Amino acid sequence: MKILTLVERRADYSRMRPILKELYKDPFFDVHLVVTGICLLDIHGSDIDYIKEDGFKINAQLEMFEPNTRNTNASMVKALSKIMSSMTDELEKVKPDLVLTGFDIGANLATTIAAAHMNIPVAHIQGGEVTGSIDESIRHAMSKFAHIHFPATEDARQRLIRLGENSDYVFNVGCPSIDTIMQTPIIDKSILEKKFNVDFSKPTILLIQHPVTTESSESKRQILNTIEVIKDLGVQALVALPNNDAGSSDIIDEIKNSGLSWYPSLSTEEFINVYRNIWAIVGNSSSGIHESSTFGIPAVNIGTRQQDRERADNVIDVSYDKADIKAGIEKALFDADTREKAKHTHNPYGEGESAKAIVKILKTVSLEGIVQKRFYE
Repeated sequence: MKILTLVERRADYSRMRPILKELYKDPFFDVHLVVTGICLLDIHGSDIDYIKEDGFKINAQLEMFEPNTRNTNASMVKALSKIMSSMTDELEKVKPDLVLTGFDIGANLATTIAAAHMNIPVAHIQGGEVTGSIDESIRHAMSKFAHIHFPATEDARQRLIRLGENSDYVFNVGCPSIDTIMQTPIIDKSILEKKFNVDFSKPTILLIQHPVTTESSESKRQILNTIEVIKDLGVQALVALPNNDAGSSDIIDEIKNSGLSWYPSLSTEEFINVYRNIWAIVGNSSSGIHESSTFGIPAVNIGTRQQDRERADNVIDVSYDKADIKAGIEKALFDADTREKAKHTHNPYGEGESAKAIVKILKTVSLEGIVQKRFYE
């Protein structure tokens, strides 16, 4: 089976990585890997280098974003248009038997739409989740264009079925980023402390705060509130730059001017091992929802970006108000009951066997007649 798949940003690479490992080692599959999006941008850490270091063969690099430009709602649309055109050319050239896409981001949406129009079966990872804003619209739109579905929870599976997808092609496999956590070797804490100039025996947070596309004009105020609270509390903070959705330029500017320790990106090994040693994750990254309970730490979820998404009991939801953010971080770092509960929280997104489940299904599912979709009640 010839499969075309893609990586657009660090968040989807953490999920695709264990799947790629399984696909590449199985001679049944012929993988055509496309790298695009912010993985090609220096300002976001050029994550393509980490993909190469992991030993994956990259078959094509397709530019999506204009470098050194402010990120706006309009620039997102232009990038979507650009990658849809170039990905269509790639699909014509490769002629895959199946396209594997995922999540809720632009290049994956463009690829899903293009493949469906070209009568190529599409398998979509992590549909059915709810969050609000443009991310949810993208996610559900991809589900309607896709033919095989790999949701991460039973709640998401049932939602896809209620959306009209054929239950015979909707498989609850868990979140593959949990596989990545389980597979990543441990780096000695002292090595990390030296590299990142922190002392993990003292309260330390990881901040990842992305823009909310429907609130892009508020991005500057939102990140400033978070930064001011962290500085007022005087706790150690490592900051990962956001994705490049509309409003991200303002966030990046304020982070760079904050005096906090910030990083364009981290390798998978560094990211996972930092995660293993921090006291809490703060911001609005899906990582706080999907992964933090596996590490047994609290997650302070700020604002609306992850609203209504299924989450474990370790997540502390707060508004953009500074007093609310402060109370949430203090609870995550210093409340003994909260920290103890986080250590024993069950992660609804799985136990780390998602990639094998996905690959097994791809080897056995019938593609005959699958592109002629019907919608079920």
